[in-house]
Amino acid sequence: MLASSVTAAVCAGADNLIVSWSAAAETLFGFRAADAVGQLLTIIVPPHLRAAHEAGIRRAAHAGHARLAGRSIEVLALHADGSEIPVDLSLAMWFEAGKPMFGALLRDIADRHSATQRLRHLANCDTLTSLPNRNALHERLATDVAKGACSLLLLDLDGFKHVNDSLGHSVGDALLTAVGARLTAAVQPNEMVARLGGDEFAVLLPACADARKVDALAARVFRALEKPFELVGQSIYVGTSIGIAMSPKDAVDVEQLLSSADLALYSAKNNGGNVHTFFSRSMQSNAEQRRRLNSELRQALANDEFALWFQPQVRLTDGSLSGFEALLRWHHPVRGILAPKSFIDVLEESAIAEDVGDWIIEQSCAAAAAWTRDGAGAMRIGVNLFAAQLRSGRLFATVTSALQRHGLSPDQLELELTENTVIRQNKQSTKALRRLKALGVGIALDDFGTGFASLSLLQNFPLTRLKIDRSFVSRIARRVGDATRSSGLSSRSQVASIYP
Repeated sequence: MLASSVTAAVCAGADNLIVSWSAAAETLFGFRAADAVGQLLTIIVPPHLRAAHEAGIRRAAHAGHARLAGRSIEVLALHADGSEIPVDLSLAMWFEAGKPMFGALLRDIADRHSATQRLRHLANCDTLTSLPNRNALHERLATDVAKGACSLLLLDLDGFKHVNDSLGHSVGDALLTAVGARLTAAVQPNEMVARLGGDEFAVLLPACADARKVDALAARVFRALEKPFELVGQSIYVGTSIGIAMSPKDAVDVEQLLSSADLALYSAKNNGGNVHTFFSRSMQSNAEQRRRLNSELRQALANDEFALWFQPQVRLTDGSLSGFEALLRWHHPVRGILAPKSFIDVLEESAIAEDVGDWIIEQSCAAAAAWTRDGAGAMRIGVNLFAAQLRSGRLFATVTSALQRHGLSPDQLELELTENTVIRQNKQSTKALRRLKALGVGIALDDFGTGFASLSLLQNFPLTRLKIDRSFVSRIARRVGDATRSSGLSSRSQVASIYP
């Protein structure tokens, strides 16, 4: 039966000489039976394993039993062409005429090893950029942190979402691949570049916690990304924000190092992006404060602690009242009445942002309807939107339901967005705003001139009013060039309203 088996069968005596060699052994090892029988079994044992093999044979013969008998193990064997092949080995030992004999069943497991290597590669490699992934970074960090000093840079691309939304995900993927290639070219051989997911990358500087060297590495990264990427016939510019943490100064384990670098990255982005920021303990304190504030905000919604104040809007031409803007306030149970400046940034990023935004729309429409019933006329009410309201896809239904429920005309409601909100929007949210504008709902851009929105971007956005920030025009007459360029501003005052 062994003669026809695909499993190789080999027998040898205590003297290590081969006495039996099956046809499958010929196929597996490349030696004919006539050439193998009578040879030392070490013809199929790699040179670096022969001493251990011979010692094992002697030990088993002396003890009367083989320690590996009855077990299946993976070992390396030697082919006739000199290559090493992985095999599965099952060993048996018996006695003939009082002399020990050894038999082995061997199967080629090269395919299994190849599959294992592919799985290991997939587990540690980002399939888009072919860079090491988050799992690979974790493994490398564990080694480097255990050794002592190392520095971690977390990178987040500035403006990547706009590329994805305006040019498509295939261009976004090509950009990420190109960014990965530039980062790899910018680092030293001992430094590691990884993609953690989305537009977030990492650079690991091993055996170094020298801020000057880390500064130099950050400078190389900025230089690598400052030139435009030529994709789909366009020049695409991207910046990056970098958060930096060093071990052991900032962290003594992998998770703590990642968390510290992430906090530094958050700080860099909050500072306008395109900068690198080192971790400091105050960032951790700020993060804890934000988490606590987030929890309090959830309670505020549940306990009905939010309120709306209404700021009048007056026509400059005749001083008449044209409407109101709804301003959110928080009746904090301990700190009293809080203006948005003290909590709005945390609220915008929280899970309840959309629910609070929907509540503002509902309460604003209810207030406008009450004013109309009290004889004040059809007042327009301005409502600031959160980015979360535009992402979910339910904005159109929320607005139209509130208008219908309170009997308001669509032109009595104006939805306000900030520049950064406009930049981050996708086609779905823009479509919802277009539908609302078609109904007669106003769409205003607030605080224009404080962010990064361009006039070309605004041309593709369904705006009915542009509210220019005071900082944009406060010194416009003091500079000759600006005064000249602003000469046409008053002639367009019916389109552009200026608010403090």
